[in-house]
Parts: sequence; structure tokens; C-alpha cells
Amino acid sequence: MSTGKPKKTDYGKIVRIQIPSHPRYISNTRNFFFNLALEQGYSLYDAIDLKLILGEAIANVIKHAYDGKNDRPIFIDFYFERDRLEIKIRDYGIKTQPKDIKSFDLSDYRENGIGIFLIKQLTDYYYLDQSFEIGNQMVLIKKK
Repeated sequence: MSTGKPKKTDYGKIVRIQIPSHPRYISNTRNFFFNLALEQGYSLYDAIDLKLILGEAIANVIKHAYDGKNDRPIFIDFYFERDRLEIKIRDYGIKTQPKDIKSFDLSDYRENGIGIFLIKQLTDYYYLDQSFEIGNQMVLIKKK
């Protein structure tokens, strides 16, 4: 039975970082998160998958939301639960239109959409939260 009180956030399970929208920070962020995923009990293979999709998601923010600008903020939250991980990547850039999100077509020789393709393949669930007035938030969920 619900008491009507909002669920209290357990900040002991959340890691939050902010990085500039510069490509040189992608590698450091991926490596930090890879080690964090291993410490949280993810297998080596899952940690590698998570590292890859995080890098792709950050690169997409830099390229699409910030149009290559290197001085904008990217906020990343990692929520570690017993049975899953939720990653939220938030930007304040150009709002992405759902019709513009294209996944990689294996029959196409160009490299457009590989990031979304990998995110689809390597997460259990993902979505683009566009409930914000400005910017986007991609949510990635991976079960243990």
C-alpha cells in the first residue's frame, strides 16, 4: 500500500560526474566507468560493452546535441541497483527529434548510426527522454 510519500533516493548507489563536451574526455570517462562497473560486480564482458556504449553516447552528444562545440557540459549519472545499472546522459544542446535518430543499416557502407546500433544491441533497454525544455537525456539500462 502506498503512503503517498515520494521514494527516497539512495545516494550511496549513485555516481554523478560532469565532463566538458570535448572528445579528449571520452577515454577517461569510459575508463573510469569501466573500473566502476567491474567493482560493482559486472563481468569483464559486460563492463567492456558498457564502456563502449558510454563512449558512443558521449560522442553522439558532442556531435549532434552540441554540434561539435567543446565547451558545453555533459552530466552523467550511474545508478547501481542490485540487479541492474541505469546510466543517464544529460545535455543542454540541440533537442534531438525522434525521426532524426537513425540506427546503423548493415547493408549501408557509411558509418552513420553505429553508436545507436551498438546501444540497441548492448543494452537491455534505452530511451531518449525529451521531457526537458532544453536538451536531451539518454537513459541506458543494463541488467546484471
